[in-house]
Amino acid sequence: MGKRHEYFYGKPVLEEREQEYIEKILSKYRSETASPELKKKIWDELQHEKHLGNITIPFKVVYRHDAYGKYPDAIEVILDTKL
Repeated sequence: MGKRHEYFYGKPVLEEREQEYIEKILSKYRSETASPELKKKIWDELQHEKHLGNITIPFKVVYRHDAYGKYPDAIEVILDTKL
């Protein structure tokens, strides 16, 4: 059934199931270059899935850019698993 956490907005959060679902959504973006536009596309899609009730876990989408060029740009989806 998956690991169950505290309730968030009155609904139980099934962390493992939702994390797998989010990873499936993100897999289609793996070949795209990290950019602020891609961050917005990912955030919009995850918000839509949240609106549909497929995602209940709180999340944050972050675009990481190294001004010195030492590390590649990246987009990170941070899940709040400490409810």
